[in-house]
Amino acid sequence: MRPGAAPLKSPQEKPRGPTGSRPIRSVPSPSDRLAIMKFELRIPPKIWYGEFTRRHPELVVEQTSIMSVGGNETLGEYEIYGPPVDWTSEIAGSSGVVEVESLDRRPTYGRYQVRYRRSSLLALQTKLEVLARFPRAIRNGILECEIIARRSHLRRLVGIFAKAGSEPRLVSLPRDSLRSVRPTLTPVQSALLRQALGQGYFEVPRRITLTQLAQKVSRSKSSVSRTLAVVERKLVQTVYGTPL
Repeated sequence: MRPGAAPLKSPQEKPRGPTGSRPIRSVPSPSDRLAIMKFELRIPPKIWYGEFTRRHPELVVEQTSIMSVGGNETLGEYEIYGPPVDWTSEIAGSSGVVEVESLDRRPTYGRYQVRYRRSSLLALQTKLEVLARFPRAIRNGILECEIIARRSHLRRLVGIFAKAGSEPRLVSLPRDSLRSVRPTLTPVQSALLRQALGQGYFEVPRRITLTQLAQKVSRSKSSVSRTLAVVERKLVQTVYGTPL
């Protein structure tokens, strides 16, 4: 777990840990507004990227997109940063993996599309209406993620993860991250938002991956990801225009 990260506790537990830690229950909650929280958690057993990164703690895996497919499966894209090794066979042998395809290999990273049995993480995200931003970094079995959700849903999420032994820890909870602003999207941002909506990028489950959306608009995946992050933040600020 990253040094200095503060342990999150469910609402029933008493705060503990190092001085300066900020359990989720310590956050003022005059109303059930949206909040942004960046946290870390231990990946539950039998999820392939948890197993894989524990075997290779020197690697960094970034989850760049996921979408539900079929009845009980997830299709995700992952970038693995480290030596120029083809990890296809090892990933294919991991728990729950159905199919793996190597999409690209560079000197410093490889990109893979992995189809695997749906995990509890995705089910919880859908059930609690949590918006989890991409990319999500995974190191040595630990997932780091920034999420947007109502405070009550964050508390439930933390409690569920804590009870499951995933040891959720708060990394940051910016108090001014949802300031009130006017809904001013640039023409480029508006055009990308219309494309994303039309292609089903925001549907649950998604009908298009981030890579596919980037190809359709003839832009790099990183550029599309950054622009969508800005658009999402502006829209959230407009609807829930009071600061934390």
